Amino acid sequence: MKRLAPLTTALLAAALAGCAATPRAYDAEQSRALNLARAGGIYDMDLRDSEDGTRSYSKGILGPLLDFASLATSFDAPLRHLSGAQTFVFNATDIMMTPDKPSARPSLMGWMPTSRVTSEDQAYEQYVELVDQAIQQVAKDMALEANKLSNVKTPEVDGHPLMLWSVESAEYGCDAGQCVVAYNIKTPVYWKTPAYIKDGEPESYNIAANHSKKYSRLIFRQAGDQSSFPVDKLYRAISGELPPWMVMYFPPGFVIQEGEPLSYPVMYERGQQLMFKEPNHE
Repeated sequence: MKRLAPLTTALLAAALAGCAATPRAYDAEQSRALNLARAGGIYDMDLRDSEDGTRSYSKGILGPLLDFASLATSFDAPLRHLSGAQTFVFNATDIMMTPDKPSARPSLMGWMPTSRVTSEDQAYEQYVELVDQAIQQVAKDMALEANKLSNVKTPEVDGHPLMLWSVESAEYGCDAGQCVVAYNIKTPVYWKTPAYIKDGEPESYNIAANHSKKYSRLIFRQAGDQSSFPVDKLYRAISGELPPWMVMYFPPGFVIQEGEPLSYPVMYERGQQLMFKEPNHE
């Protein structure tokens, strides 16, 4: 029996390696939103499908949402060198917080085809360029004044800085320094792409949501108690400008729709808001 142990261990390791190298297959018993979430590394069981999609997070409507006060920061230090309003936006909101479970935090996920780039560094630069272009186009379409802030020092995630876009709009109550789009891109990893990723290729440079700190995100924040900005419209529009192989996930409480925060999780793909609804009820 002792002679067989090393061989058994080797076979098990090989089997596990083979599983790890295989992209996730589509589960027809799950919603497309949940398939995308699982493929992107949001694997914990707090997120699941429900009949109408409104009860798809086990803590979704318990208050306070996700107990933000107890969460730890995901960055090395607080934001510094911002104006008073901008400092308030980021130091007083959950953008600085990282729950242990991927389903409890906003995430930006993607599978950049390897035909576009030849290295992780190139993939990172391409991801940043794509997000910036999307924000610029959406700002134009929504008549927003948007400017990327380059004169501030921001925290880093996975060795890359948090990117900030200042957004101004008299229509939506966004005076100077009151509204910001923040995003970061983790270092992409060479990986396999699930066949159901739109316009994807078998191999990609992936940004996933599974790491406790090194994950990508895009979040809009408005200072104060106002909720007049159409956040859902913004996220839909940005998603529509991003390539089909990039998706955004938001847990309960992060998306403002018709002036109210959604109490359930949603995914954005190709400009559409997807709910976590059981397929037989869609």
